[in-house]
Amino acid sequence: MLAATSVSAEPPVTDWRVLVPGEYHGDEAPARPGPGWLALVPVGGVWRLEPAIVRATRVHDPVLDAEGDRTGIALTSNRSDTLVLLRLPDLQPGKVDTPALKFSGGARLISLGEAPLKLQFRSDEYVIEGRKAGIEVRTGGMRVVLPDLAAARPDSEDAASLLWAGDLDRDGRLDLLFSYSGYNRGGVCLYLSSGAPAGVPVRLAGCHGGVGC
Repeated sequence: MLAATSVSAEPPVTDWRVLVPGEYHGDEAPARPGPGWLALVPVGGVWRLEPAIVRATRVHDPVLDAEGDRTGIALTSNRSDTLVLLRLPDLQPGKVDTPALKFSGGARLISLGEAPLKLQFRSDEYVIEGRKAGIEVRTGGMRVVLPDLAAARPDSEDAASLLWAGDLDRDGRLDLLFSYSGYNRGGVCLYLSSGAPAGVPVRLAGCHGGVGC
């Protein structure tokens, strides 16, 4: 099962901005997801944000539950091809422009000391590089180090990978979706360009992840 980051147990529905379908401990996902969710899905060779119905079903938690108890939560979407579920005021349904991603296998690991990942989007080049303090993102004269994410290194189980990139908020700049992992944990974090401080390319919009069972 997976656990949410940066949220408390049984938060108000409005606190959940990013969700990943899967099974969770009871305090790691909303028991009542509510309406207004958008699924990031591939459709006919392009990416789209599509309205989605998110359901939370109580299930047996093999770690915490006694026999017959059902305190775990299974999150599902009516879109089986969902990469991530989002509910943020800057996002609207429709086609999402993306750069040409020159890596395969679903994600690109960002490692300390390795050559940076470069993405061309419209007239801008984005560079993503592993640093000791986190993952650095820079484009033009803007840069930021994302301390919530750790670059992969031989002496640590913590790591982060670029999972997806595209203009979710339609402001002409890239938004980034990273997956992260560590000892008995994993999840995703979304970074949006809209609302970022001056000189900063992206800001943390929300995370959802979890601890293993």
